[in-house]
Amino acid sequence: MKYVVCFDISNDKKRKIIGDILSEFGVRVQRSVFEIEINKISLKKILAEIEKYISKNNSIRFYPMHNDTIKKSIFLGFGSFPFDGEDVYYF
Repeated sequence: MKYVVCFDISNDKKRKIIGDILSEFGVRVQRSVFEIEINKISLKKILAEIEKYISKNNSIRFYPMHNDTIKKSIFLGFGSFPFDGEDVYYF
């Protein structure tokens, strides 16, 4: 399954750890946003690992991206777009 993951982590050390964990499964597309592809078993493991670093002032969200949604994506600017589809629009 493909996900867009975004997070708001106030602690620099924890933010780096979260980024490092997510980097194993996808690419950073903005400072606190990743596009990852992961199976259910790995997703459960990554959620358990990340949960160790989340406090009540932090948040992380995993948004599932289905192929029909990816095909309707609009991409402006520069950078990586790993969910590349033939119908993705680049400007």
